[in-house]
Amino acid sequence: MIELNTLRYFSSAFETGTFSKAARLNGVSQPTVSAAILKLEDRLGMPLFQRSKSGLVPTALARKLYCDAVESVSHLSTLESRLRDQPQKIVRIHCAPDMLIHGLAPGLHSLRRNIANLTFRFTEDPHESDLAYLSDKCVPSTHEFIPIADEPIRIAVARFHPFAGMSGIRLADLQDEPLIHRPYCPNADRMDLATIQTAAAAQAVNDPQLLDLVAAGLGIAFVPQSHGESRENIVLLPLIDTDAGSRRIGVSHRKSAFAANLAERLTTIPAV
Repeated sequence: MIELNTLRYFSSAFETGTFSKAARLNGVSQPTVSAAILKLEDRLGMPLFQRSKSGLVPTALARKLYCDAVESVSHLSTLESRLRDQPQKIVRIHCAPDMLIHGLAPGLHSLRRNIANLTFRFTEDPHESDLAYLSDKCVPSTHEFIPIADEPIRIAVARFHPFAGMSGIRLADLQDEPLIHRPYCPNADRMDLATIQTAAAAQAVNDPQLLDLVAAGLGIAFVPQSHGESRENIVLLPLIDTDAGSRRIGVSHRKSAFAANLAERLTTIPAV
């Protein structure tokens, strides 16, 4: 019989892509995780991961094992807490208007699976949150910030826009193009780049709304590169004669041990 701890270490390694991160999540040493995975591979008679300098690459067997085992592992890992009927642990979360929640969802799902009685409540005010998904320029003074990624700013246009087939756009190309404003994000509209004569087509209240407006052809917008990865009805293009800038995104947390632990777990699980 495969031990529960071994399956926990395997699930964490599968999700994080490294033995060291899996060890931190489970509060054990890296050799403990490595030895458990090796023992599991010997038992199954096949490798679960291809090791490389960039991390762990799951094999077909690993993907099958993960799909079969992950929910059972989570259920058993939190069984004692559920039997004791412990009170709900409420975690207040802020997702900034210029962020897409799908990037945080895998981490939230992992937290919910592995920590019993965890409940998420979303708040519009980052100062009221325990955890916040935002850029480094918007971190509340009461929070610590853990960076996840740096991403360049691009021009978003509708899939049917005349620009959509281009490899890039010059600043002069934006003259007279209707622009959808993002007033909720520092320097988001990038109208500081030059004196561009554009009409204000709309003013969005968050980026999901803004992307819908762009997709409908209402106007163009300056957005982070990752925003194009979740949408098939828009195209993101770089400025080829001017640097449109970049942003650093991450998770901030209230300065408490519990919030810090949750933030560490969230930033360990890869975003999508």
